[in-house]
Amino acid sequence: MKSLNIDIIFPWEVGLFFIIIGLVLIIFGVRQSKLVVEDFDKIPLIKPTTKIFFGSIALIFGSIQMLSLLN
Repeated sequence: MKSLNIDIIFPWEVGLFFIIIGLVLIIFGVRQSKLVVEDFDKIPLIKPTTKIFFGSIALIFGSIQMLSLLN
């Protein structure tokens, strides 16, 4: 059976931090995407899809760092 060759570069505590940050970014991105912007002065600096994308990347990276707890 072949390995995926995924290495852990941070301790599991950092992975847990990345998972929490990823979940927060995804929740804020989903909430922001449901809002309708009628005034052009209130356009957000960061789009909700960007927050969801970076949140999902942080979630994946954090889960890879948590693999050390499975041993």
